[in-house]
Amino acid sequence: MAYFATMLEIGEPKGMNGAPPTWEIIPTTDGSHTLVSKDGLLTFHSRHGAITESRHVFEQMGLDCWLAAHAHAHAPTTLRVLEMGLGTGLNAALVLEGWRRRLGSKSKNGDDIPSSGHGSLNWSYTALETYPLDPLLLEKLNYEAHLHHGAWEDWLAGYRAMYPTLLEASHQSGGSECVGEGPEENTSFRMQSKESRMVMKVRPQGWVQPLEETFDLIFYDAFGPSAQPELWGEQAVTLLAQRLNKGGVMVTYSAQGAFRRHLLQAGLLVERLPGPPGKREMLRAVKG
Repeated sequence: MAYFATMLEIGEPKGMNGAPPTWEIIPTTDGSHTLVSKDGLLTFHSRHGAITESRHVFEQMGLDCWLAAHAHAHAPTTLRVLEMGLGTGLNAALVLEGWRRRLGSKSKNGDDIPSSGHGSLNWSYTALETYPLDPLLLEKLNYEAHLHHGAWEDWLAGYRAMYPTLLEASHQSGGSECVGEGPEENTSFRMQSKESRMVMKVRPQGWVQPLEETFDLIFYDAFGPSAQPELWGEQAVTLLAQRLNKGGVMVTYSAQGAFRRHLLQAGLLVERLPGPPGKREMLRAVKG
C-alpha cells in the first residue's frame, strides 16, 4: 500500500531493525510488479495482483462509482481526487489513464483516444507524500506494459520533474510533520485535452497539516492498521470526512471493523463491497 505521515507521532514505516525500509521489486499474480520491504513486513500492493487490486478498489469501486453518480445533472466543473499516500504512483497513473479514456486526449505517440463522456469536466489529482520514492526505482516497475494511453510513461515523466523539490522537502522535515508545500509549479503538472484539463499534484506534507481544498473522491491507500494504526483511528477519519464534499466517495482496500465504525461515527454512509483477489471485502463510504 502507499503510505504517508499523518499525526505528529507518525513517521516512515520501519523495517525489522527499526531503520527505514529498503525495497525490492517482485512480480504479483497478474504479472504486474509491486515493492516489498527486504524484511518482508511491508508490501505496497497486493501479491495477488497489483494492477488488479488498484483497478478494482480505486478505479471500478471509486472513480467509476463517482462518475456514474454524476453522469448527468449536478456535476461539479472539476472532479477533485485525493490520494492518501502516493507510493509507487500506480493509482495516479490510473487516474491519468481514466481521464484520457473518458475525455478524449492524445497519447504520447500522438494517437487520438476516443472520448466516453464527461467531456467538459476538468480533473484534479492530489497525493500527499512525505517520503517520495526515487523515480529510478519506479522506472524499473513494469506498469507501462499494463496501463494504456501512455499513462504510466507520462505520469512518471511528470513525477521525475517534481522529485527534486519533494526530496528536498522530505530532507528538510527530518521525518517530522513540519513539511512545507513547496512551490506548486515544482510539484504539479498539467495536461490539456480539448475543453478539459488535468492537473496532477503531489504535496510534500502529511495529513495533519491544513488542506484548503475539499475533494469529491478519496483513495485511502495507506499501509494497513497493523503497520500504522494511527492512520486508521478516529482522529484521522474525522479529518478525512471533513475534506470530503457532499456526495463524495471514499474507497479503501481495508474492511477493518474498527475503521468502518469510525467512518459511520463521522456521519458517512458505509457499505461493504466484494474485495479484489485475495480479499473477501473492501469498504466504500459516501458523504450524504
